[in-house]
Amino acid sequence: MSEYQRNTGMVLCILAVLIGSAVVVGVLSFYGPSHWFVGPGETVYYSFDEVVDTTSGLVTLDVDLTAGSVNIEFVENTTLLYEIDIAVDNATVQEKGPPTVSYASNTIIYKYTAGAVNITLGSGTNYTLDITTTAGAVTCALASGANVSDISITTDAGAIEFSMTDDIVIIGSPDFAFETSIGAIEIDLDLPAGIGGSVEAVTEIGAVDIDALGWHELTSSHYESSDYDTASQTVTVTATTDIGEVDIEVH
Repeated sequence: MSEYQRNTGMVLCILAVLIGSAVVVGVLSFYGPSHWFVGPGETVYYSFDEVVDTTSGLVTLDVDLTAGSVNIEFVENTTLLYEIDIAVDNATVQEKGPPTVSYASNTIIYKYTAGAVNITLGSGTNYTLDITTTAGAVTCALASGANVSDISITTDAGAIEFSMTDDIVIIGSPDFAFETSIGAIEIDLDLPAGIGGSVEAVTEIGAVDIDALGWHELTSSHYESSDYDTASQTVTVTATTDIGEVDIEVH
């Protein structure tokens, strides 16, 4: 084993410990809104929801979480604007106050110190996603019912996992940008028919693995579909991490 491999292994081991510690300190896993009478050190559950009503145009989901985890999914429900379920340690609530979710001017805003956040978005609205965590993982799954434009997911320390099926609706020609300072990025991409695509990955310390059968290889870390320059709609994906692996699979 080379000196570089030993150093890289040590860095990644330290990374795993740091991320694990940050998430454990910041959040407990979400199990459901049931335990309302809690003492210090227990978990408190909150739930927020809103219907589409007269909403029109793009709606931005703006999440800024210091420590914890964020999970985003879509469902076939034309009346649902959002449902956000949050699990927070009671000590955090006592110190910082309860979490809140606001909606105004076509922007859903959730900003808080710590928690496990499960977000469900409906199929009757077009969304942009702007997700930021300081220490915590983000999972985002686009499936049937999702209507999306630009997506930005950023973490300082935490893994990013993103998946997309070919039965979603793409609005315009969006950019999907995933960036973390310390953490792995995993992307599973299935573009709708007629949509051109580009995927590019950058990492300072860590491997890049892109499986894009049938796409043009511009470099070992940059691939484009054959129709990327001619398609009326395109999706441009970038994945950047300072320390961590990038794994992209295109179907």
